[in-house]
Amino acid sequence: MKQLIFISILCYLLIPGYTYCQKQDRPDYAVGYSLDIRKIAFEKLKADKEAGMDYIEIAGLGSFVNADLSLKIPQAEWLLKCDSLAIVLKKAAVKVWSIHMPFSAKIDISTLDEQQRQQVMRMHLQLLEGLYRLHPQVILFHPSYYLEPNRREARKEQLVRSVKELYTAVSGAGLQLVIENMLGPSLTVGERERPLLRTVEECQELFARFPDQVGIAVDMNHIAHPERLLLAFGPRVKTLHVADGDGTKESHYLPCNGKGQNDWNTILAALEKIKYKRPLQNN
Repeated sequence: MKQLIFISILCYLLIPGYTYCQKQDRPDYAVGYSLDIRKIAFEKLKADKEAGMDYIEIAGLGSFVNADLSLKIPQAEWLLKCDSLAIVLKKAAVKVWSIHMPFSAKIDISTLDEQQRQQVMRMHLQLLEGLYRLHPQVILFHPSYYLEPNRREARKEQLVRSVKELYTAVSGAGLQLVIENMLGPSLTVGERERPLLRTVEECQELFARFPDQVGIAVDMNHIAHPERLLLAFGPRVKTLHVADGDGTKESHYLPCNGKGQNDWNTILAALEKIKYKRPLQNN
């Protein structure tokens, strides 16, 4: 039902009569949504395809990871599982636009524990070996989890190191690596610092240190005035999480439901200005 509502809202946003959409050359966006890998099933995909969903973002991969960062099933079994999912996706004619890689306090590519960082990286590469078989176009990572106080600069160094390693792997497979902006109306929450990439300025600082071809995933719920982040990154915006919010909490409202504060006319105008022509995905 949520997917049907999302399609209806996007149609409303993009119809010619809507304020932004007066131009005859307005973009024609494909749409998609986030789906837990454990819920991929032919009948669901078929119904969503018939409703107008073109793509999915695969999430929920943390369910396959143990506390010690090993996979819960043998690698050979993981590869077979991905092969079987690829068959279901092909049969339903649904494409995988992106893969949302797992994240948690332990699954953190910016961790200061170098041994743990290397374990995290090995785990991601094991997952990716199977996920490549689903033919995604984009591989998405969170930059960090919440941080201990006063270690932000050291965390940035670890993030840059990890992104460079991930870029080598992901680009080597012919895919687009993206890092997502995170929620951050203030530096701290309680006794913790918020994740990296919490502001436009911090995103600009860190992306200047990433390989040039690493893109940004803009989550419109994670930041007030997401159009500012879109305009700051232009062609480096490679995927979107389209949701409403106010930039202060994890809301992930559907657009235009009256609860969020995003200005969708301004956001859509920014997308046109940066010539974004990729899917609009709800998460």
